[in-house]
Amino acid sequence: LNSTQLNKLYYTILYFTTLYYTTLYYNTMVLGKQGVRLEAWKFGVYLFIPIVASIAFNDPDRQRFWADYFQFLKYPANPNTDLKEQFEELQKQKQLQKEQRKAYAEQMRKLQESAQKSRRRQNGEGEEQQQQESGKKRGWLW
Repeated sequence: LNSTQLNKLYYTILYFTTLYYTTLYYNTMVLGKQGVRLEAWKFGVYLFIPIVASIAFNDPDRQRFWADYFQFLKYPANPNTDLKEQFEELQKQKQLQKEQRKAYAEQMRKLQESAQKSRRRQNGEGEEQQQQESGKKRGWLW
């Protein structure tokens, strides 16, 4: 097949496929007054929705709210900053948090010990505990 024959074949296939799909479309379309009303309704909806949306969302306060809500404008960190400095700063923060957690745990341990001592004193066990701590042991044998 040469190029002219291919072009003729292409255009005949294009013609018949277009003819086939247009007949399918027109045969399934609603005819009469109901069809016109439906098309007018669809046209009105297609115009109404964008116009109302542009009027409703044209307020700068609303645009700012939705931009913040969905975080449309979230920029990365400044590329001119040194990443090594940022990394070191994060390490210092983590180390500080670690030290604070240790100090907090130590405080909690001391509070628990003092609470246990006060409970023992209230129960009368404090005297025995104090004697045992001072080195005087009472027991069965000595």
